[in-house]
Amino acid sequence: MAELLLDDEVSPAEAVVRVLEDAGVDLVVGMPGGMTIPIWDALHDHRDTIRAVLVREETRAGAVAEVYGRLTGRPAVAMGQGAFLTAAAIGAIEGHLSASPMLLFGDLSDGGPFSLHGPYQSGDGRYGAWDAPALFGAVCKEVFVANTPEEAPHCAQLAIKHALTGQPGPVAVLFSARSVRGRVGPTSRPRLYRRGRPDTGGASTAVDTTALSKAAELLAGAERPVIVAGGGVRISGAYDELSRLATELAAPVATTANGKSAIAETDPLAVGVFGNFGTDLANAVVGAADVVLVVGSKLGPTDTANEHTELIDPTRQHLIQIDVEPTNLGWTTPIDVAIAGDAKVVLSHLREELGGRSGNKRDERQAAFQQALDTHGRFDQPELTSTATPTLPQRVIGDLAATLPADTIVCCDAGENRIFMTHYFRSLQSGMFVQPAGVGAMGYAIPGALAAKLAFPDRPAVAVCGDGGFAIGLNGLMTAREENLPITVVLLNNQALGWVLHGQKDRQIASRFAAFDHAAMARAMGLDGVRVERPEDVAPAIAAAVGNGRTTVIEVMTSLDETFEKVMSPLVR
Repeated sequence: MAELLLDDEVSPAEAVVRVLEDAGVDLVVGMPGGMTIPIWDALHDHRDTIRAVLVREETRAGAVAEVYGRLTGRPAVAMGQGAFLTAAAIGAIEGHLSASPMLLFGDLSDGGPFSLHGPYQSGDGRYGAWDAPALFGAVCKEVFVANTPEEAPHCAQLAIKHALTGQPGPVAVLFSARSVRGRVGPTSRPRLYRRGRPDTGGASTAVDTTALSKAAELLAGAERPVIVAGGGVRISGAYDELSRLATELAAPVATTANGKSAIAETDPLAVGVFGNFGTDLANAVVGAADVVLVVGSKLGPTDTANEHTELIDPTRQHLIQIDVEPTNLGWTTPIDVAIAGDAKVVLSHLREELGGRSGNKRDERQAAFQQALDTHGRFDQPELTSTATPTLPQRVIGDLAATLPADTIVCCDAGENRIFMTHYFRSLQSGMFVQPAGVGAMGYAIPGALAAKLAFPDRPAVAVCGDGGFAIGLNGLMTAREENLPITVVLLNNQALGWVLHGQKDRQIASRFAAFDHAAMARAMGLDGVRVERPEDVAPAIAAAVGNGRTTVIEVMTSLDETFEKVMSPLVR
């Protein structure tokens, strides 16, 4: 039996907050402004169930909400005045491309009854105004505009449903001035019912048995099977199922950049990321495979080295693809077997269908994999322990993997530092590595770590960034202090936009930075800041910072001689 959401008359803003509470939405992050101020005011009476977090700039709100949704599967709200909430579009684009559920609450700043008279800030799209619905519609799954008090909570309910149903993603609600005024209650029409967390139908257990049988037959008979794991493994939470199937097949697991940590890279079968900046081992085993099982990946150009046939070639390899979105199946390359379904469900069914049939191939598969290991190595490059000065970025990455507790959530930025992290860092647990692999936005690491700490307060959260990304995300350190969210920031300082500068060759322009003491900036904010100039001091600084209950910036002066070209696959040179 359905229950009414309201048993008395309340403000539309209060009704919106009750919708969030009813659906289990427990985080709102942003800056008060415009017609969202009544919703912030209503949150004051719901602080036991919904945490409201102030950021210093709306871009951070978008990134926090996206990473929170990615890590938890629950949408958080990025909220602010419409014109300024557009800064949160970076998070929305990442959420759209990486399928993270999130909500954007903004307003039209339409001036109520004067909205036709060229009002200040208006985004209602009419003459003389800018078009907020069109702008947010370009980066969101859906946009809902609330024009009346009754529509305000209804739009919030619909937004939550759309953010979680099907392929998750960002959804915006824009409130007109009229929609947050007046009262709503049990007699309002249309009526407001309790909805709880939307029933999205869950992961269907129905899987095409013919396709399963064919996939199992190909895998059982393969001489050199390999699994390619993408972001769909994370969305599904299919970490255990992936690991069990890989063990059953004795098949190495390569990941896409977006799928990094779909399997812990301490697993004996994990070979790291493949593609443009993949490890030599990952590219070798994928290229040599006779059967490739692709799980939750679209096989985009950065995954396939621009569709290089030495990596993925449907004329010499059998391809099996699993994806929850049928349109993604065979999108970029022909495949032999397409299986539409949730990765967790399909992988479980596929393992049952195999029924141990690959046992007679295990020895030869293991021998072939061992030969690849002997040839290419795995996370053992000499740069990871180099004593060279200035400190190599690889040495910092090696010390991170060797020093961090296994349950640390590591959040990356964009730029050359992310390329190094993607290639060299060894993820310690599945699902613990976060990067903006969809849009590649700088300034993402610090808000990502804040989101990780909000989602999992008892786990260490580490942001790894360059000096360029640090400058963009710097104001996130103020939020870390104000909200008591202790994170560790590892800053690789080579005084340049490394990827840009190295790509410019001998025509360098607008890619070098002046010398700044970023550790001193952190101390000026009342945080801990440490500058490290010797490689032997990196690991002790990390060990001292992680888990000390304080936000710490570890600024490591790193070599500018190391370049992204060093880890670029020869297939894309």
